[in-house]
Amino acid sequence: MPDAAGDVDRITWNLSQGEPDTLDPHASVTFSSGQVVNNVCDALLAYQPDFSIKPGIATAEEISDTEIVYTIREGATFSDGSPITATDVVFSLERAASPDSVIAYAFANVGSIDAVSDRQVRVVLIKPDVLFSRAMATVAGVILKKDWVEAAPNSVGTPSGGLVCSGPFVLEEWRSGNSIELRRNENYWDADKRPHAQTVEFQFITDASAMTQALSAGDIDGSYDLPATSIPILRNSDAGQLVFGPSTSGFSMSLARPDGPLSDPDLRNALQLMIDRESLAEVVFNGAASPGFTHLTQGTWPAAERDIYETASKQFEDERTFDMDAAKALVEKSSYSGATVVLAIPAGNDTSSRAAQLIQQQAKQIGIDMSIESLQPLIWLQSGYDPAAREGLDLLLSDSFNSSPSPLEPLFFLFMPGESYNYTQFDDPRVTALLEQARETTDPRASAELVVQAQKIYESASTAIPLLNTYSTMFINSRLTGAVTSVAFWSMPQMAYVGAAG
Repeated sequence: MPDAAGDVDRITWNLSQGEPDTLDPHASVTFSSGQVVNNVCDALLAYQPDFSIKPGIATAEEISDTEIVYTIREGATFSDGSPITATDVVFSLERAASPDSVIAYAFANVGSIDAVSDRQVRVVLIKPDVLFSRAMATVAGVILKKDWVEAAPNSVGTPSGGLVCSGPFVLEEWRSGNSIELRRNENYWDADKRPHAQTVEFQFITDASAMTQALSAGDIDGSYDLPATSIPILRNSDAGQLVFGPSTSGFSMSLARPDGPLSDPDLRNALQLMIDRESLAEVVFNGAASPGFTHLTQGTWPAAERDIYETASKQFEDERTFDMDAAKALVEKSSYSGATVVLAIPAGNDTSSRAAQLIQQQAKQIGIDMSIESLQPLIWLQSGYDPAAREGLDLLLSDSFNSSPSPLEPLFFLFMPGESYNYTQFDDPRVTALLEQARETTDPRASAELVVQAQKIYESASTAIPLLNTYSTMFINSRLTGAVTSVAFWSMPQMAYVGAAG
């Protein structure tokens, strides 16, 4: 998309998955929360639209495979004008690494984090870790002002507590249940990322029809992660431009708990076979997706190692090809006795609703009684990390994404013991050993070979039913341009790039 030609007073943008439940950077791993936080907060390193990494708050010097020195860039300041110090960096990284942090996995191999001067921090790893450096360009590497956090530690990222960071925008106001407003940080230290918009307002419309109407009418200037049902209308809209971009995203059914009727592997494998993924991509997603057969979406495969992942995924494509007769035979073989399988979806999401109805019909054909339960936006967000919010549910039908083409990132979230997104309490020592070995293997192809060995094991457990690889979708009003079109937007201050079209 062409760069912005000038400034604008105001941009109104939508968060298609609803209001964030928190803006605490070290807990902001959902679509909505991360999108806002990455406009307000800088990390040590910075992702680019092509997923490359450049210096952010700091430059990084790899002294060895297990030692990295971060040097805070000259002039880097918080939004209140105070300088970012090594003390702030050490405090923030230790906070992100705390055992109760959802992103603690990124620090699993960190031995020590120490300030060596006012502007330098040394991180020493217990062993090489290819995940750690990339994580420093995500919310795991966001730096908060130590004194500000310590003054009110329980208020960070709340509607009343706000957020003090160092990004191109400042959190002006969070009107709970209504909108979040950002204003341009006029004293932003990095002139190369000066925002074009004076004000950005994020709204929380999750209803697909209402969202499409607002975009078509120009009431909202744009949105990422559009409902697939809106694509035919927005494709022909005179109000702006519909854009597809590269994505690491996927659409799947995840098991919500380790017990219940789906504890039987034959029943889970029946679900793998009963889905006509080609039809789902074409009919429900209007061509904005392709069939997916593994946890790792095709967009997550690094380009240089794509051949390794592509070859390995072919096995599961063959095993999970649509076959209703085989699916029905597995149900009959299983211990299933007619219990209702509860499939949860986000309320107001037409795409999920249509997909769920199709899945429900196919389940009925093979002898599974399935009900659909719509969860309100905040409950839906909580179900992603809170077991209490998943009580009584068997499956979550949702889209997910990864911050970069790094297969280890989602796999550590999903398959390592004790992680928040390991809903089924999956714990296989072979998988743990292989993923940990891949994490410390600095040769990318050797690391990829270890990952696909682990894949053969964890995929056989069918703890999720992968359905589609989805594209990054965005609609932007014709008065604007400059938007990041790849899913890298989530890891960047994406609104800083949007400005006047001419």
